[in-house]
Amino acid sequence: MNELKVFNKNGQLLVESREVAEMVDKRHADLLRSIENYIQVLENAKLRSQDFFIETNYTTEGNNKVYKNYLLTRKGCDMVANKLTGEKGVLFTAAYVTRFEEMENVLKQRNLQAPTNPFDQIQLLALGTTQLNERVEQLEQTVNERMTVDYSQQQAIRNALSRRVYKLWDDGTVNQVVHDSKKKLFAAAWKDVKAAFAVNSYCNIRQRDFNEAISYISAWRPRLV
Repeated sequence: MNELKVFNKNGQLLVESREVAEMVDKRHADLLRSIENYIQVLENAKLRSQDFFIETNYTTEGNNKVYKNYLLTRKGCDMVANKLTGEKGVLFTAAYVTRFEEMENVLKQRNLQAPTNPFDQIQLLALGTTQLNERVEQLEQTVNERMTVDYSQQQAIRNALSRRVYKLWDDGTVNQVVHDSKKKLFAAAWKDVKAAFAVNSYCNIRQRDFNEAISYISAWRPRLV
């Protein structure tokens, strides 16, 4: 089972419905129908469905077509997990509980602030703040090394690539014998981006490489063959 990707958006931890569908081995379209049924029940009961599910969309690599998607909060994952039975339900529950707790701990550590009052600083140092800070720094370094681009950064990457492809096409600088459609040009661009950053999806580009990825896309040109 793949590791569930939980990301932070404006201080809220979320996971994409596509990720959930893949993890529980369910068609995304079927999961969307289930989620929309849950939303209807919640709203009929005058409950905030946004506390569980947030509607959004995504585009596919190649054709730039827009598809519906949902972002699940921890409550949303609870609701989906409660409807699952057997091994899949157990494994999904274990995966999302573990990942949400890991990300919550990371956010708590990042929110730690060193006191500015000298007296408070001395007190904290006496309690072993030095060791704590070292541990936080090590944890942040580990997280920064492993953390992939978040949802807003994924959107920025998609938008940058879309702008680049359309610009090259509209400028007429593309060899249309090799790339005779925008669809092929999109496919070539995504292929080169994934190869440049050694990932199987642009979603797996590391956060530390985000700026480099944007620069790469902005200067990208298709191969001649």
